[in-house]
Amino acid sequence: MNSEINERKQKILKAIIKDYQHTAEPVGSRIISKKYLPNLSPATIRNEMTELEEAGLIMQMHTSSGRVPTDKGYRFYVDHLMKALRPTNKEETMIKQSFAIKSNLDQILHQTAKLLSHTLDYTVIVVNISSQHKIFSAGTSSLLHQPEFRNINQMQKILELLEEEELLTEIVEEYTLPQEVNIKIGSENNHKEIRECSVVISSYEIDEKPIGSIGIIGPTRMYYSKVASLVDYVAKELSNVFATGEFL
Repeated sequence: MNSEINERKQKILKAIIKDYQHTAEPVGSRIISKKYLPNLSPATIRNEMTELEEAGLIMQMHTSSGRVPTDKGYRFYVDHLMKALRPTNKEETMIKQSFAIKSNLDQILHQTAKLLSHTLDYTVIVVNISSQHKIFSAGTSSLLHQPEFRNINQMQKILELLEEEELLTEIVEEYTLPQEVNIKIGSENNHKEIRECSVVISSYEIDEKPIGSIGIIGPTRMYYSKVASLVDYVAKELSNVFATGEFL
């Protein structure tokens, strides 16, 4: 697939994803030309968009509208185009200060969920595998901030899922990979309840063995590079807390 998508198409796909992440509105060729690729004419961009659509990486919502990324398009972006981001100095300081406060284990894990939800504005699930699969969550209402979930019926299904702690634990554990951030996009999810969402999972560990997981649930339009880097950083900091036993 990568060899079939030349550099120009990759730039256009990246521009579509970036703009759609910001606006949640279909992206047209004139927008791409004006905001991202001024050296390409709208006509040239339209031709490339047609081929990207034929490859299944973008789709047109309506005849006269622009394009939006598909799950396949996001997967290509995550695997080939996404650049790793470091948390900002402010975020790193906030995270380190949060873990520096002496608390009991449950408080630390609950604070981890709240901290990530506040920073990312997505729903966060933290599972402690080593303590009878105890689960902590935060930011359920964050999904209501996303335009994709304004459909009441759709949102109700997701909210019902977020109340099923046993199923949430199962999902998070199933997607956990040792020493790796795992990203499941939309239809890649095995559970139909979250096929309109993306899930980003990272484990926290002792001696390279997962003892728990952090999961982020948000729209497929989520900011993957920021989410992946921040979850990975927080998971490593949490691993350090467990390794040192610095909790009450």
